[in-house]
Amino acid sequence: MSTTPRPKSLALMFLLGALLTGSALGFAAGRVVSKPVVMLNDDKSVREELARELKLSPEQAVALDSAWEWRRARSREIMSAVRPALDSVRDSARVLMLTRLDETQQESFRKLIERNQRMADSAAKARGTPR
Repeated sequence: MSTTPRPKSLALMFLLGALLTGSALGFAAGRVVSKPVVMLNDDKSVREELARELKLSPEQAVALDSAWEWRRARSREIMSAVRPALDSVRDSARVLMLTRLDETQQESFRKLIERNQRMADSAAKARGTPR
């Protein structure tokens, strides 16, 4: 059997290499050319980005901030009424999931839940909102 690559195989390897190279270059160019993504992880960042994007006047920014705070207060009221039911559903689902796992998986699942809870608590603390 010959060790020389056949023309079809050689062409396929060339096309695959060109595709991978083009993809990498396209990705790199996209990162260089596109605007940086603003991470909107907190209310202040969201409001600042909104004001910048919409070119709000100071009076408009104050009015939108007021509406934002009104919405947050109403959302907190609603969630405080609904939170116990949502927590109950979440906890029941976790129990159902745990029954389908072996002991090692159960331990890993519990650790995952604890890690996610710590992250949620940390995020809530950073936002200044109790969980």
